[in-house]
Amino acid sequence: MTSLLAAALLVSTQSASLPPAFLDSPSRVTVALESAGALPSVSGVTVTLDGNPLVINSVAPGTPAARPRDPNRVVLPGSIQRALGGNEWDPNGAVTEMTKTADGQYRFEATFPAGAWEYKVAKGGSWDQNWGRDFISGGPNIPLVVARDGTNVRFLVNFNEGWVRDSINHPDFVDTPTTVAARQPEQSSDLLDSVVITLNESLTAKAMTGDLRVSIGDETRRIYLRDVLNDGQFLYPREDLGVTIRPQSMTFKVWSPPSKSATLLYGNPPRRIPMTRGTAGVWYVTVNEVPKWQPYRFEFNSYGERRIASDIYGKASTKDSMTSVVVDVSRTNPEVWPPKPLPFSGKATDAVIYEFHVRDLTASPSSGVPEHLRGKYLGLALSGTTLPGTDIPTGLDYLKSLGITHAHLLPVHDFNPDHSNDYNWGYETTQFNVPEEQYAVGTHPTDPIIEFKTVVASLARNGIGTVMDVVYNHSVPSQGERSAFWQSVPYFYFRTNDRGEVLNESGVGNALADERPMVRKFIRDSLVYWTKEYQVAGFRFDLLGMHTPESVADWARAVRAVNPDALIYGEPWTGGGPLRFPKGSQVGLNVGVFNDHFRGTVRGNLDEPGPGLMNGSFDENGLKRALSGSIDYAEGVKDFAAQPGESVNYVSAHDNLTLMDRIGLEADSYDQRMAAARLAFSTVLLSQGVPFIEGGSEMGRTKGGNHNSYNGGDLINQYNWEAAPRFADMTNFVRGLIDIRRAHPAFRMSDAEQIRQNLRFPVAEPGLLVVRIDGASVGDSWREILILINSGEVREFGLPEGSWSIAVMNDLARNGSIGSANGRWELPGHSATVLYR
Repeated sequence: MTSLLAAALLVSTQSASLPPAFLDSPSRVTVALESAGALPSVSGVTVTLDGNPLVINSVAPGTPAARPRDPNRVVLPGSIQRALGGNEWDPNGAVTEMTKTADGQYRFEATFPAGAWEYKVAKGGSWDQNWGRDFISGGPNIPLVVARDGTNVRFLVNFNEGWVRDSINHPDFVDTPTTVAARQPEQSSDLLDSVVITLNESLTAKAMTGDLRVSIGDETRRIYLRDVLNDGQFLYPREDLGVTIRPQSMTFKVWSPPSKSATLLYGNPPRRIPMTRGTAGVWYVTVNEVPKWQPYRFEFNSYGERRIASDIYGKASTKDSMTSVVVDVSRTNPEVWPPKPLPFSGKATDAVIYEFHVRDLTASPSSGVPEHLRGKYLGLALSGTTLPGTDIPTGLDYLKSLGITHAHLLPVHDFNPDHSNDYNWGYETTQFNVPEEQYAVGTHPTDPIIEFKTVVASLARNGIGTVMDVVYNHSVPSQGERSAFWQSVPYFYFRTNDRGEVLNESGVGNALADERPMVRKFIRDSLVYWTKEYQVAGFRFDLLGMHTPESVADWARAVRAVNPDALIYGEPWTGGGPLRFPKGSQVGLNVGVFNDHFRGTVRGNLDEPGPGLMNGSFDENGLKRALSGSIDYAEGVKDFAAQPGESVNYVSAHDNLTLMDRIGLEADSYDQRMAAARLAFSTVLLSQGVPFIEGGSEMGRTKGGNHNSYNGGDLINQYNWEAAPRFADMTNFVRGLIDIRRAHPAFRMSDAEQIRQNLRFPVAEPGLLVVRIDGASVGDSWREILILINSGEVREFGLPEGSWSIAVMNDLARNGSIGSANGRWELPGHSATVLYR
């Protein structure tokens, strides 16, 4: 997840004026104090409805006052704060405040309980300045795995040299403290940042649309509906929000409980059609005319203001994303529809996922795609293209030849119109049910729908499912007249603090509050819509760690009720905010998460040199965990997964340096780089779990060392098909590994107990790990299989008695024999070798 540079954690919604107050239940009002202060008395507080005072029962403490921010304070926010008895992910928390030891240098020491914790570095008491793994500004969380209770840990930060290190992750650099001074308890304060007012009677839904205000002393402010909208009376279970099309009419429905009135603005020029308030705060109107594409918006009268919004459930949009367009999606199907059924079992471990950006695959003239289709949906859907002057397949035919099962497309949801004319990865969604128009050849609002469906159908015709990379964790923009969410129900769709400041848990401005039932429903309805209407084969969730486990479980159930074989996985981390869905939360949900432990074992550091298997390092237990699917395999060999399908195994993705750029930091010669890449690919494709490949990495893709190319343009991001002949051996090697994996169930066991029973590690010595798989027991034609991982030089190895066929060795990989071996045998250096019989 890197679409923009990280912003401040809190984005102010009001500057000079007082912050809003919030109705968080039918009888409870939350009020942020203008400045930290004492609890006011009941007599000092007034709540009015349309100017008439309401009876107050009590005034109680809300949020305790935060300690003042110090621009020089350095804190380690994260779940480590919870481990030490504080509030987690607090950039101003005293429990992990560091001590300055010299200019630009800081130290912190503490005694930790056992557990898998995470942290970052923050300066100044807020998220304005924060650093994650590899000291990247706004970067990923830093893991801290503590094996035993009572472990002392030392943390060092050096701003002069730009690094953060700790005694667990960097034992060769940071000494483990023998003793740790007792921490002083955090001083509590009697001052408050907010208070909670309880009314004598619960307000009705009709009363809540009135002018609600609260006064404390001389300060008076408006009350907005926030968590009160989670009350059952506002929950709308039906799936007909948006526009329902009939042969002679259209019904428009929109949810906006705070509004006193709502008006449909339909057509061009717009006709004003009053809407009727129904149950749960839903406004509706039926237009009795034959449906045809027409622009429409909603006008709301809420909180004393006139607000105009597009339809958050809209299925088509104008280019500026400000106006929805009526579309009969039943008339948007391409000639070949529905898509051909996929040859996929629904077991995640049977998948081979290949990630790429729609534009990147065909943007270059070397793709052989006609100029007007390059970088477009229809360019991706086109078959028969080759590298000009050769018979080397490109684009769609190349994907088919590689043997992948799923094409993971970077976001194609309609995104920030400010970037619609520029290259962008698209991690800033504006309209969640609309395909991004810049990848369409046609300019009519229905063309993106038709052309994206053509992609889904074309991929399916070639045996490949379409996985959408979805960004439901935040929206762009989050506030103001350009945000349909904000205009429909101000302050509701986004997480805010008690001052109404939008929380930037994503690192890019805001966080959708999926814990609220109607927000969760919106996301559920959107996922179901894409699954039903576009027949996509699955979803990859950006920053899945921001969502609640209840939401993820709800969405997975809803999607699989439509498509039982859907592939669902995501990133178990955040953009700097609280981690609600960490690794381990996926257990029992049939949901996968990206395995950064696997990545670290094989790749090492993300964007700088550092120990990993592919560059000669050897972590025996890390490799055992990786190869066994990160399950609870045995004492000392266990990780976060209950089943192998929960672990998405990868070494590179669109974020950070490409695989080849990362390898180039430590490998000088071509042969060294190819050996490192082969070892990386072998580990990904031969391990239990779900393999994930960074698109183009198998053909030497480079971005010139750019580790965050989200807006880098075609020159940096496009596939260079002219490099394909030079990397043909590598591509064929990966193609062979995929063929082996898909042909042999021994490499893709779907049950943890199967793995424990049939996978063994008979040999583990410095630099060498041997995996032995009982293929016969899982129905494999290869009755016995050996995987030999050698991170060192050429060495002799004594094979088990008998003759063995070689399937993978050096730069060859084939679903069949490329030679035989027996007895004492020379094992290639820095390689993965597969033998069978």
